[in-house]
Formats: sequence, C-alpha cells, structure tokens
Amino acid sequence: MNDLARRMIRVGIALTSTRDLDRLLDIILAEARALTGADAGSIYLARENRLWFCISHNQTLFSRHGEEETGKLFREFDIPMDGDSIAGYCAAHKKALNLADVYDIPADFPFRFNRYWDRANNYRSKSMLAAPMLNTAGEVVGVVQLINAKDKKGDTISFSRDMEEVLTSFASEAAVAIENARLTEQLRDAHLETVFRLGVAAEYRDKETANHIRRVCEYSRIVGERSGLDQEGLEVLYWAAAMHDVGKLGVPDAILHKPDALTSEERRVMQYHTLIGAKILEGAGCDLLQAAQVVALTHHERFDGTGYPQGIRGEEIPLFGRIVALADVFDALSSRRVYKAAFPEEKVLCILKEESGAHFDPRLVDNFLQAYELAREVQDRYPDREEDLNKFKNLEQLTPGEIKINCPACAR
Repeated sequence: MNDLARRMIRVGIALTSTRDLDRLLDIILAEARALTGADAGSIYLARENRLWFCISHNQTLFSRHGEEETGKLFREFDIPMDGDSIAGYCAAHKKALNLADVYDIPADFPFRFNRYWDRANNYRSKSMLAAPMLNTAGEVVGVVQLINAKDKKGDTISFSRDMEEVLTSFASEAAVAIENARLTEQLRDAHLETVFRLGVAAEYRDKETANHIRRVCEYSRIVGERSGLDQEGLEVLYWAAAMHDVGKLGVPDAILHKPDALTSEERRVMQYHTLIGAKILEGAGCDLLQAAQVVALTHHERFDGTGYPQGIRGEEIPLFGRIVALADVFDALSSRRVYKAAFPEEKVLCILKEESGAHFDPRLVDNFLQAYELAREVQDRYPDREEDLNKFKNLEQLTPGEIKINCPACAR
C-alpha cells in the first residue's frame, strides 16, 4: 500500500467520525489541499438549486495576515448552479474542471473567472481544480474548488491528471460525510425542538408565551457564560432551562388558573410541580434531559434555604438550578402577564439586588448585572406581543381553520 492510499484511508476515517458540519468542512478542505498541494480553496454546498459559499482557506494570506484576519475577508454569498461560473458549471454538469490559468480561459468556454477578489486582496489565482461532491444517488451535495497547486519549491504549477482523479474520488467520500453530518444535525435539531415544545406546552397551561421560554433560556446562557461554563455546558443549560416548568403539566387547572390568592393547601399542590417535572424527566439517558430534571426540581430553591421542594441552601443547590431561578424570576418581574403589567426596570433591578444572598446566589446576580445590556437585547429580540397574550383568552374557542400548518413532506 502506497503513502497516498494510506493517507486516503486515514482521511476517510476522519470524515466518518466527524459529525459537526463546520468542523467537517474545515477538515475536507484542509485534506483536499494537502492531497493536491493546493495553496487555497473553497467549498460550496448545494441548497435549493444554488451553491452557497461556506468556507475558504488561503495559505498565502494566512501567512500574510493570520487565519483570523484572513477569515474576515470572506463573506457568505450564493451563485446559481449553472454554467456562468466555474463552480456553477462544475455542479451543473457534474464533472471536474482542471484549468491551467483562470485568467486565460478560452473564449468559447461558457464560464469566466471573476478577478475582483484577487485585485482587492493582492492575490493571483492561476491554476484551479474544481470537483463536484456527488452522493450515492448522483446528486450534487456541493463543490470543492482548489487554487494554485504548488511544487516543492513553492512555485505555482498546474494540477496534474492524477491530482484530478484523487480529488474526484475524495469528493465522493466528502459528499457522504457531509450528508451524514447534515442528518445528525437534523436529528439534533428535531430533538432540541421537541424539548422546547414540551417546555412551551407546560407554559401554555399557565398562560405564558413561547417567548418567555426563549428569554429564560437566553438569560440563563448569559449568566452561565459569565459563571465559567464552557460551550458544551452552555448548550446543555440553554435547553435544560426550557423545561424548568414542565411539571405544570400535572397541576390541576383550578389551581393553575385561579384568579385569587391560593390557600396554603393549593400552594402546596402548586409547589408540587417541581417534583412532577423531576418525575417526568426521571431516568433520561442523555445529558440534556438529566440536566433538565435538575432544573425542574431545583429552580424554586432559594439561596438562604427557604425555597422548595427540598429546602436546600447555598451551593447545595446545583448551579443550573441557581441560574434558572434567577433567569425565571427576572423574566417574571420584567415582563407583562395577562394578570399584571411589567415592573419598571429600576424596580426589577432593585429587587434583584435586595434578594442577592436571600433568593439568589450573590455571585450570579453580580454576573448578570455586569452583562445587563445583553439582557436588554434579549428583551428586544423576544418581546411578548399583544396577540401572544390575547391568544390565551379564548383557547376553548379555537377552530381547525385557525391553525396554520406547514409540512412539505405531507404535500408530496
């Protein structure tokens, strides 16, 4: 087995083991350049009969400006999947293109090379090799486009026929890996959407809006980020926060919707929603739902130990529970409800400060207040509109004609 075959096997293993799409595209482009000695390259993905620019590498500019600054030179754009551009022609005809000099394309060729980017960034594109990434059904998943093959001295040369064959084979492997990553992404999105919708279902019973859930999730992420959580932890916290009141699904309507003050017995039943939520989520196998169980159980605990259902205090309360407790109360104070107006911002902030060390972890309050501008942005992004509040008034009068549906699969 020669070195190229060994490398192709190693690359194939790397592609099949990577499920994050952005990371996968970076690996594909880096390996395609390594296999062919290309100085630069780009990947386009097909979507709705167009090619969308996704990622680009350029070693010359990396050396000149650094990777981070070079990345700022590229902007997302899309092109038709037709014969006017090199990538578009490659996709439309499902064939590789190997050009010795893109500045000297024969006049009878249908495509042209746009020199604008070269001029703007003091770069000279010359040799180019583009290959379609085709799935097992022969459909175009995207195009990988490489620029300026280099010899051992660093001089620009043409891409050889062998390089063309290698890239064509590699592009097929890449297409399968991309489709697998997309499927994983779709399954993940469906899982998270289900989690969010279950959280919304609980809030609908309590006449809260879906934007209440989104705001609590966002506020939780703001606090979590400033409390030292890594990206994975922040992602889990964000979606776990959506399930904080899932236990309200088990609270009787007579108590949940009672317009008057609750009796001590009714209050006890209402508080039971924390235990119901924990029971609903009990035994979950994934990290997210395990974290959601913790949040459902502990988001009404108080830092001074006077909360419920366990009456634990301080750092005995799990961090996620302490964070969501702050986020949930902040949203309740600062948002309008069907039964009350939003409190003025000054009053809300005063309450948070007064309850620091009593209801809330003082460190988390400080972290939140330091990032309060971000909380304002969340409020602007996810306001409760009048129609959101009014739709709870006549839920029993809903008719099938009022329900909007959008299911492309059902239309086939």
